[in-house]
Amino acid sequence: MIFSPQKEGRIPDALPLVSVIIPSFNHAKFIRECIESVLSQDYAAIEIIVVDDGSLDGTLEILSSFGLAIRLLQQKGGRQARARNLALGVARGEFIAFLDSDDRYLPGRISSAVAAFHASPNVDVIWADFRLVNERGQVIAERRWRPTGADFSLELISGNPICNATVTVRRHVLDDIGGFDERVPRACDGAAWYQIAARGRRFIHLDRLTVDYRIHGENDSGRFVPMAQERDIALTAGAKAYLECQVIKTPQDMLWLRNVLVKQFSFHAAAAVQRALPKGLRAIVQARLLDGLGSPAGLWSFDMLRKLKHVFLRRDTL
Repeated sequence: MIFSPQKEGRIPDALPLVSVIIPSFNHAKFIRECIESVLSQDYAAIEIIVVDDGSLDGTLEILSSFGLAIRLLQQKGGRQARARNLALGVARGEFIAFLDSDDRYLPGRISSAVAAFHASPNVDVIWADFRLVNERGQVIAERRWRPTGADFSLELISGNPICNATVTVRRHVLDDIGGFDERVPRACDGAAWYQIAARGRRFIHLDRLTVDYRIHGENDSGRFVPMAQERDIALTAGAKAYLECQVIKTPQDMLWLRNVLVKQFSFHAAAAVQRALPKGLRAIVQARLLDGLGSPAGLWSFDMLRKLKHVFLRRDTL
């Protein structure tokens, strides 16, 4: 029998509490399945904190139907970073897990993460694999990560492979970085992982499918231009943290980081230009953009690099 610690009013002494944070906005058609996927987990010590961002589609009525099984907070216009920080302010868990209101946990999502922490007490962040599903919940594909043998902190900043909903993190680790960066509400998860990795925290990948990530026409991540801009801000802050915390030490490391920034900034700028063009021109423009990173669409990228020059120059003497 699965019981809700919120309903019972107590937490089992033998199990560490996991706080699951769910930002919510106008996902009435998904939110019930989302929350039920947490309530049906085979782990007893879970608290569910939902932060609704001013939904107008009936989401609040559905959330209210769960009663004391969830803790409902409300904000308006704060988006995901602020919602997560608001939830962190009241969360009681030793561990923090995440879920978006249009996604769902797979069975064993929480218990497998807690077991991994128990087996590896020096681990700070656990993340796992996930499935892509369509609006009706039908599986489209699986996303499984395979280690390359490289330092994960470097692999992370060169192309973040982490799906936020698969992450379970020790609460104090998030406190150490000041929570989520509200300048980048869409990219706040990646921004947090960069900051955590820069401080030498240990990440472990769990080779298990734990989440269904839903693809539909209203995904926040599908708003490419603002998402790309926020990712670049997060990447810039991450690069500075890697330098300040000496994850990047040698001239060879510096060269590698420059190449990473050029590739990511140029890709985002080029893709934003391509997306803004009429559909009939996209194939032609795409071919030209792929000719090289020095294309006109990449100029904005190099302007970003120039803004970082003072940071890089003071490290060039290493």
